[in-house]
Order: sequence, then structure tokens, then C-alpha cells
Amino acid sequence: MDSEITNNGGDVGKLSKDELKVYDRQIRLWGHDGQKKLSSWNVLLIGMQGLGAEIAKNLILSGVHSITLKDDTNISILDRCSQFLIPPDSEERNRAKASLANAQKLNPNVTVTADIKSIEEEEEDFVSKFDVVIATECFPAIYRKINENCRKHKVNLYIADVFGFFGYFVQDVTFEHNLYHEIFPNYDQRSNVSENRPLPYYLTSALLRFQCESNRKPVPDNCEKDIAELKSIISSFEHITNIETYDEYLGELFCEMSPTTSIIGAAVAQAAMNTIMDRTIDNFNVFFYDHVEHRGQYFKL
Repeated sequence: MDSEITNNGGDVGKLSKDELKVYDRQIRLWGHDGQKKLSSWNVLLIGMQGLGAEIAKNLILSGVHSITLKDDTNISILDRCSQFLIPPDSEERNRAKASLANAQKLNPNVTVTADIKSIEEEEEDFVSKFDVVIATECFPAIYRKINENCRKHKVNLYIADVFGFFGYFVQDVTFEHNLYHEIFPNYDQRSNVSENRPLPYYLTSALLRFQCESNRKPVPDNCEKDIAELKSIISSFEHITNIETYDEYLGELFCEMSPTTSIIGAAVAQAAMNTIMDRTIDNFNVFFYDHVEHRGQYFKL
């Protein structure tokens, strides 16, 4: 069996007395119709590291109908930095399965599923089973394929990742903006990226290219070499004139830090809920959290 399900047994689209009590405060914010929309949507969440745990927590507490936690990865020591859904004494090795029990405890009204099959092994139409797909901790080529499949089947998509104290997310919910690989073009080639972009854009482009070339994220055990490689990549961009500007950023891109996963996780979950309730802010498609400037910024790229 690749999946394990905990079912709430409720009727889709109807709010029970228990749900009305549990969601009382948020119903005051977005009304009964908004909560009913939330309670009818099915979410696929890919990647159950710290960022995935934050997103799962926020969406489960909000009261979506179901959420599938999809991850084929085993627990590692790095998960102890920010993955709070996995019990310290968990006997499960897979991250999704290990997160299931605590995720379900957050809200018994939500159907929570653990799926340990790799997203790469799924058929193209797999995403069509869901209303929202949130992809995290994937390699750029996988993000690209997920984006193409979601666009083809008109499924709302969010792509998000965290690198130390830095993080970003991309949304494709109007199906009118550029695809992921058009926003970050040529991340798998030694060619130039677009000019007139904010600093976090170039940093993200460098991190994506690093992943393509190294087949991994930057890691603490190899920080000096990884920083040197990232500086080399950034220096190769035609429009970069002062590489020293990035020094403060490059030293803080390792592991997943809880403050960053909390910020990005909240931003992604809020954006997804806005989409579910037809409150999409469609004048942006990228969000960067700049940990040096201590601020988050939305851009339309």
C-alpha cells in the first residue's frame, strides 16, 4: 500500500454543528459560503519537510475537505530543524507517514492522507484529482513538469521552497501568467537570466541552477564550497555588477530554519485559501522573503 487514510466521514459542502463551532472565528472573517468552499476542496501537498509541515498545519486548521501529504523521502537529521509533525520517537521512516497522526490531530474534520509514492512516478492526470497542488522541496525539472500538468488540467498550483533564512513561492492560479520555467528561464544552462529583477530573483535563479548542477540543495557540511559555487553562478549573470552584495545572503542558505518555514508556510496557505474563496490576488505571481531586509515582497514576473 502506497497510501494511508484517516477519514472524517463528513458530507462535502455541508457544515456540521461541530464544524460551525470549530470554525466560528474564521467564519466571522469569510462567512459561511467561504467556509463551505474551503470544506469542499481537496489539496495535494508534495514534500513533508519543515515547510510542508507548516503548510499542512495551516490548511488543516482552516478546514479544507482533504489534504494528501505526498513524500517518498525518509526522515533525516535535518528534519529535526523545523519538522514539528514528526514525533521524536516515531517508528515510521517515511516523512509523510510519520507526520500523519499529528497532522490528523490538528483537525478531525479534515480527511488526511499519507502517500509515499514519488510524484515522478505518477501519471500526467494524477493532479486532476485535486483542486489545489502545492509542491515543495522538488528539483526544478520536477517543478516544471508539475506546472505543465497542472496548467493542462486547470489545477491551481503553488511552488514553494526555503533555503535557510531565505524563501519564495510562485503561484499559477489564473493560467495567464508565465509558467515556472518561464519565470526562472535557463536555470539548467549557463546562460543569462533576465535583467531588471529584484535581488532575491537572482538569488533564487542561482539556487535553482545550483540544484540542477549539483543534484542537491546547499548543505552545511559543504558550506564553503557551496558558497563559492553559488557566487560563481551569480557572477555569470550578465546584469550582476556587485557580487559582494550577495555575501550576507549566501552564508544563511543552509538547512530549513523554522522562522522562514513559518513565514513562507503562512503566505502559501493564505494565498491558497484566497484562491479557494475566489479572492485571488492576480497582480502578482512570485513572493520572496528577504531575510536580510526582513521583509516579504510580491512581484509580477
